[in-house]
Amino acid sequence: MTMAGGGGAAAAANAKKKKKMGEEKLIIMSEKVRFIDILSLLLLRRPITSYHFVDAGDATAAAAGELGSTPGEWLVALTEIIQKALAAAYYPAKYLGAAVEFFLNFVSLNGGVIGILWNIVRFKLVIPLNREAPNFRSMIAMIDGRTELKPMKPAATAGVEDDDLESGGCAAAGVPLIRRHLVDGEHLLAEQYSISEVTVMASKIAYENAAYIENVVNNVWKFNFVGFYSCWNRSTNLVVAGNGGCGAEFIGSETTQAFVMTERATDAAAIVVAFRGTEPFNMQDWSTDVNLSWLGMAAMGHVHVGFLKALGLQEVDAKDAARAFPREPPAAAALVGRSFAYYKLRDVLRDQLRRHPNARVVVTGHSLGGALAAAFPALLAFHGEADVVSRIAAVHTYGQPRVGDATFAGFLAANAATPVAFQRVVYRYDIVPRVPFDVPPVADFRHGGTCVYYDGWYAGRTLAAGEDAPNKNYFNPKYIVSMYGNAWGDLFKAMFLWAKEGKDYREGPVSIVYRAAGLLFPGLASHSPRDYVDAIRLGHVAPKEA
Repeated sequence: MTMAGGGGAAAAANAKKKKKMGEEKLIIMSEKVRFIDILSLLLLRRPITSYHFVDAGDATAAAAGELGSTPGEWLVALTEIIQKALAAAYYPAKYLGAAVEFFLNFVSLNGGVIGILWNIVRFKLVIPLNREAPNFRSMIAMIDGRTELKPMKPAATAGVEDDDLESGGCAAAGVPLIRRHLVDGEHLLAEQYSISEVTVMASKIAYENAAYIENVVNNVWKFNFVGFYSCWNRSTNLVVAGNGGCGAEFIGSETTQAFVMTERATDAAAIVVAFRGTEPFNMQDWSTDVNLSWLGMAAMGHVHVGFLKALGLQEVDAKDAARAFPREPPAAAALVGRSFAYYKLRDVLRDQLRRHPNARVVVTGHSLGGALAAAFPALLAFHGEADVVSRIAAVHTYGQPRVGDATFAGFLAANAATPVAFQRVVYRYDIVPRVPFDVPPVADFRHGGTCVYYDGWYAGRTLAAGEDAPNKNYFNPKYIVSMYGNAWGDLFKAMFLWAKEGKDYREGPVSIVYRAAGLLFPGLASHSPRDYVDAIRLGHVAPKEA
C-alpha cells in the first residue's frame, strides 16, 4: 500500500525499509467525513492525506504529497458513501434482524402455522426468547439448516493411510483428509472427509451460538468440541484509570467469536479453528469489511486495521509494530476479565497441541471470519510462534475480504517452516472478496493464497498466482449483465437443484427470498454460505492452466 509514484517512489521505498508503524499508516475516520468531503474526493485533485478525516503516518503523508492527486479516489468516495449508509442502517438493521430471527425461530420451533395454532390450544406454545439455546438458529442457519457432513466416496480416499491429515490441494488427488471413527454395535466404522468439507461446514456453523455449535460438533459430527470463545473487539482504545492502573475499561464489544474442535478427544489428527463471519444484519461487520484503513506492521506489510482490531490490536498510533500488537496480552485485559481473540486462541492451540502431539492445525472462516483466519496465522508467524506455526496444515477461507498488501499476502508462506495449504474459495460475484477495494496507491489491498473461483453451476477453476476473480472491485459496469444473469440463474437453480441432486439440496422459502435479494444486489446473494457448501460438494475444479 505504498503511496509513492513518480518522484515519491524513493521516499516511500526508504520509509518502507524503516518499518516504523507511526510512519506507515492510513486511517480513514468515516465518522468525520462530510458530504462536502465526498464531493471534494470526486471533483478536486488533492492528496488523500490532506483531508481532515485522514490520519496518515509521516512517510505515507510525504509520499502522498509528492504524488499529489491520488488515482482511484472515486472508489474512496464510494467507500465513504457506503460507510454512511451502513452507519445510518445500524440500528434499523439490528432491530429488524432481531425481529426476523425471532419470528423465523418462533415459526420453526412450533412446527409452522398449524403447529402454532395447535400449541396454543395445548398451552405448549414455544417462545424463543433465549438466543443462546441449542435449538435457536441464526439467519444463516435459516438459509441453510444442513448440519450433516458429507463423507468422501471410497474411491476418492484410496491409498490414504489411517488417521492421516495430509497437506495438499482440495477436491483432487492428495486432498487433506479428516477421519471419523464410529462404533456401530460391535463394528468400528470409519468415514473420511476432505478438509474442504469440514472447513466449509465449520465456517457455516460458526455463525451460531455456543450451545448449537457444541451440539452439532459432539452429537451430529461425532467430533470433540473444545470450546467457544467470544472475545473483545477493540473498536477504540483501552482506558486504564485509577491509582497505579488498578481500574480498567474496555470500549468495544464481544463481537469476535470462534470455536475450536478436534476430530476425536484423544490422539487427534486435526485441530480446527473456525471464526465467525459477517452477520447479515450486523452493519458494523459490513463496515469493517469495506473499510480502507491500514497499518504498517513491519515485516508483515500493510494490514487492514479492522481485522487487526478484531484479533486484539492494542495501539493504532504506536511507534512500532511490536508495540501495536505485542506478543503478550496487556495486563489490563486480565484485570477486567477481557480476552482478545488472538491471545485466547493462541493459548488454546498451545494446550491442544500438547494434548495431541500428532495433530495438525486447520484454520477456517467465511466472510469476515475468513479474513481473521488469514490474519491469525500470520500474526503467529510475526510473533515467532514457531511451535504453533509449524503445526498448521491448512488455512481454508470462503468469501474472504482482502486483508493486506502484497507483502502480507506472502508473509505466512515465507515464514512458515513447513508448507501451509492456503486456499481461498470465491463464488461467482460475491461482493465480499472484492472489498476492501484495491485502490493503489491509497490502499493497495491484495489477496493471497490459492484462489478457487466457482463460476456458474459450480464449475470451478484455480486462478493463477496474483490473479483476481473477475470484476475485482465489483462496480465495473461491463460486468452488469453477467452479474444480474448470474443472480437469475442462481434463483432458478435453487428451485430445481434438488430434483437432480437430492433432498439435501432443496431450499426453503427463507433461502429463496434471500436469493431474490440478489436480483437487486447480485453480490449479496452470492455471499451465502449455502453456495459455498454446494460448490465444495458438487463443484468440479478444472486443472490449473500452465
